[in-house]
Amino acid sequence: MVSKKLATRLEKKQEELTNAQEKVTVLKDEVTDLKKQVQLELLQKLQENLQTENLADIEQFIAQVTPTDNGGEPNGD
Repeated sequence: MVSKKLATRLEKKQEELTNAQEKVTVLKDEVTDLKKQVQLELLQKLQENLQTENLADIEQFIAQVTPTDNGGEPNGD
């Protein structure tokens, strides 16, 4: 039999773990939602800038763009 103090500590830590896991789940869901919002906003900006709602045109534009390694920021050269 373990001491009551040790058993209580274990129970509290298990409760903390459960709470942390629930927070992780909530955060994952929030991150997923925010990613979807970002994608939607980017798509809307592309539609505005390309003056089209045709997704094939937008996909073709995206396929032609070369990704940058600096987040799209100017190099400042």
